[in-house]
Amino acid sequence: MKNLSFSRLLCLGLALMLPASMAGATDYPLTVTDLAGRSVEIGHEPKRIVLQDGRDLFSLALLDRADPFKRIVVWNNLLARSDKQAWSVFESKWPQSANQAVDMRFGDEGQVNLEQIVAAKPDLVIVQARVKPVLDDANVTARLKELGIPVVMIDTQVDPAVDAPKTVTLLGKVLNREKEAQEFADFYESHLNAVETAIAGAPKPKVFVEAKAGQKGLDTCCFTHGDVFFGKLAQAAGGINLGSSLLKTRTGDVTMESVISAAPDVFVMSGSPFTNANSVSPPLGFTNDKAKIEAALGALEHRQGFDHIKAITDGRVIGLYHQLYASPWNIFAIEYMAKAFYPERLKDLHPDATLHTLVSSLTDLPKDTPLTFGVQAPTVH
Repeated sequence: MKNLSFSRLLCLGLALMLPASMAGATDYPLTVTDLAGRSVEIGHEPKRIVLQDGRDLFSLALLDRADPFKRIVVWNNLLARSDKQAWSVFESKWPQSANQAVDMRFGDEGQVNLEQIVAAKPDLVIVQARVKPVLDDANVTARLKELGIPVVMIDTQVDPAVDAPKTVTLLGKVLNREKEAQEFADFYESHLNAVETAIAGAPKPKVFVEAKAGQKGLDTCCFTHGDVFFGKLAQAAGGINLGSSLLKTRTGDVTMESVISAAPDVFVMSGSPFTNANSVSPPLGFTNDKAKIEAALGALEHRQGFDHIKAITDGRVIGLYHQLYASPWNIFAIEYMAKAFYPERLKDLHPDATLHTLVSSLTDLPKDTPLTFGVQAPTVH
């Protein structure tokens, strides 16, 4: 199978997919098992939802395509505060509904204004499963249950390649968007299967992911992800994530000496137009300014000690849009990394085309939406 072209493998995968037209309307009431393994009863189609993590707008855009904001009554609008490029695109497309919901800081530490939530009269609360322990400790989930407000826990972050498509499928069922969810699940599975088949049996490269590269300026390195987030995406792309062995926690800082000693074959920098004053992070995301991103990546490559890192001297450095680790759109990150990891096997893989197909066919965002989610860094001489 490895001798087949990527496009041929993709076509074979698509041919085996279940037609999305076979997915019917949701029958209520229904009981679902969420991504935390909890049984949740949904009495009727939710019309008023609360989002704990505003980046789940990426999931809603795949389901409520005509208007992903229409059900949101309270949310944690992380995009408006930390990624103005992304927020501008969504707000421009849906100017009336984008600002209708209450923006509440629904923190990871369990600080929740329950009165504000209840006042909005929601019929569903959607939270990332990673915050379950703190919500349980703060008695938030139990109190919402007492009030008759179902809580569905999803995951697009901790085990993204496995759980992101499951999340969209789950939400599709809960929100009566099963056809749209099936279309995305088929798309995701076909692309992931094609990558896995193409790279099967090849030696795995060592990969270091510097998450939020440059967010705190040019004098810092190296914050990374272990066996979660971008670490899991790197593994899904066929790499050995060095953060998994260098860290004892899910995320954390690794010394430059440790990175040099680990000798990564590929170095990945995740970037975004972070709003903190000293950020020099590559502004990847909803933009067409590739030159600005390349310049930022080049500056980060010239930090002290980087000339001793194998991947830097070999010219195998890429930048990826940071928010991909928290979005089912992460199939782009998997493809982009896989192509960087296995350039010979994936010569005819075009991740940018995958991304544009996803946005133009599976969402209602404009077809000319500016998208620069991955960039090859300049070669250091």
